[in-house]
Amino acid sequence: METDQWSLVVAVLAFVSAGWAVKYSRAQALSAQGQLDVARQVHREQSEPYVIVDIQPYDPGTHLLVLVIQNVGPTVARNVRVTATPELSSTHGDEITQALQNVTARTIPMIPPGRRLQYFFDTGARFGSALPMEFEFTVTSEGPMGPVETLRYTVDLAILTEELIGERPTKKLEEKLGKIADGVRDVGKYYQAANEIPISETNQRRRDEVSRRLAEGQQRRSSADDA
Repeated sequence: METDQWSLVVAVLAFVSAGWAVKYSRAQALSAQGQLDVARQVHREQSEPYVIVDIQPYDPGTHLLVLVIQNVGPTVARNVRVTATPELSSTHGDEITQALQNVTARTIPMIPPGRRLQYFFDTGARFGSALPMEFEFTVTSEGPMGPVETLRYTVDLAILTEELIGERPTKKLEEKLGKIADGVRDVGKYYQAANEIPISETNQRRRDEVSRRLAEGQQRRSSADDA
């Protein structure tokens, strides 16, 4: 092969190698940029508030339902707006319904991390009513880096019916009253142990007083018989 031909082959190979090098470098740059974008997104998400909305039992066994708005993120959520479709309503009258709708009509200026807001929603009467059982909540808010991605939650109250089955409405109240009764008994025991001697002396004085009165009564009857 002549020198000119070798030179041409070498030039073509060099051109192809340069092309692959440019292509590889571009791919590397795009990969690095992609990784940087992902890192920025992760950092942003880790620094943003996260506001959740739910309807849940206030306490197991109470059949009391509450609307919950909570910031489970690491930073303050500002200008929080919660909307519900359909509008919230309660079987407990227009006043409760209006209070719930006021919650979704206003902007909440601030919800600190871990803060939990809860509002009376309804009771077990809901499950036998014709009112809606499913809601879609939309949440918008702002974090340290500006507007947060809009969040949407679907809440289906029908799921709660199985959770509440078998629970007496008064079960939780009975448990708390039982704890109070146990506490009162414990206090009585501690009081008796701490005041055992004074209590014993008081009881003895009462017995002595009863014996004295019985003796006086018997003496008066004897005197009357002698007269």
